[in-house]
Amino acid sequence: MDVLGGLESGDKYRLTVPGLGYDIEIPYVVLPSGDRSIRIASFNLVGQTRLNRDLGRLLAARIRDVFEDLKGLVFLTAVEKALMLVQSIAQELEVEAVAVAYNRVKPHMEADRRPLIQVGSSSVTSGSKFMALYERDIHLIARAPRGIVVVDDVVSTGGTLLALEDLLEEVAAHCGHPLPSIQGVFCVAQEGELQTLPAYPVHALTRLPHPEFV
Repeated sequence: MDVLGGLESGDKYRLTVPGLGYDIEIPYVVLPSGDRSIRIASFNLVGQTRLNRDLGRLLAARIRDVFEDLKGLVFLTAVEKALMLVQSIAQELEVEAVAVAYNRVKPHMEADRRPLIQVGSSSVTSGSKFMALYERDIHLIARAPRGIVVVDDVVSTGGTLLALEDLLEEVAAHCGHPLPSIQGVFCVAQEGELQTLPAYPVHALTRLPHPEFV
C-alpha cells in the first residue's frame, strides 16, 4: 500500500481515508494549550498537490451525493490550510468562484475604502486568530439564495465554524436583511468532539485521533 509521507521526522500517525487508495502518514506535534500542552496528529494539506487533488475529488463526490443541484449555493472556506482543497473541489464541481475568509486584513482589501467584516476566532490547531471577509466575498455571499457550503480540512472543536457563523451574521447586518444559513460542512477529517453542536450537518471522510494533553 502506498503511504504518502516520510518528509517529516518524529512519531507518525497512519491515516486511512475510505476511497483514497493509499494511506497518509502524518506527524504528531505538541502545541501549547493554555498552561498545558496538547499532542495532535498534524494534518497539513498546504503544498500537498496530490493529496488536495485526490481528497478534493472524494469531497466533491460527497457534496454531489448531498446536493443534487448546486445552483444558488456559495462555497466558503478559510484561506489557510483548506484553500488548495476547495479549489480542487470547485474544479471538480465546475464552481466558478468561492468565498474566502482571510486570516488577516491585506492591502488589496482597501479597508479604508471598501466594505470589510472581521471577527475573532480560536481553534485547536491554529490558536487565536482573526477571520475577515472583504468586498468580493461579502457580495458573493450576499447573492447566495440557497445558503452556504463550508469546506475545511479538519473540524475539531468547531471554533472556526462559530467564527464563520459570526461572519455571516455580520454580512446579513451589512446587507440589511437575513441571509440563508450554512447548509452543511464538508471536511477531510473530524478531530475530537465539537464543543457546540451546530444546526447543520458536518460531513467528514474520516476521523483523526483525539488530541491528548501531555
